[in-house]
Amino acid sequence: MRTDETAKQLLKDAKLRVTSGRISLLAIMIKENRPLSMDDASEILGWKGGDRATVFRNLHALSEAKLIRMVRSAGKRDVYELSKRPGAHAHAVCTKCGKVECVDAEAASAQAPGGWRMASQEITLWGLCPACA
Repeated sequence: MRTDETAKQLLKDAKLRVTSGRISLLAIMIKENRPLSMDDASEILGWKGGDRATVFRNLHALSEAKLIRMVRSAGKRDVYELSKRPGAHAHAVCTKCGKVECVDAEAASAQAPGGWRMASQEITLWGLCPACA
């Protein structure tokens, strides 16, 4: 299925209004398959995403609908990724430029203390990316 069609179906399943801006935004997130900042999304989308305020509102709506989730960066910018990204993964965040990359984390899961029932888990590795090192 094409990414536009997949995005459209995800929006319908989430009971969100299906707009061209939301379809385009969700489709690029599917296609890019990496965390994107609002600036990244605006740049990739160009005129198809609307103005920056529209992109911001659409990121918020997709986040509220749990189609995407925010990943905190190193104070530079927050990035967003698909919520249902396959497989366990962590994030590597550059403390200098704020770049965020996904890292496979199959073996990097933490055990909850006795009696705890965990709802989710986030693993973040902080350091310098190759460009900043």
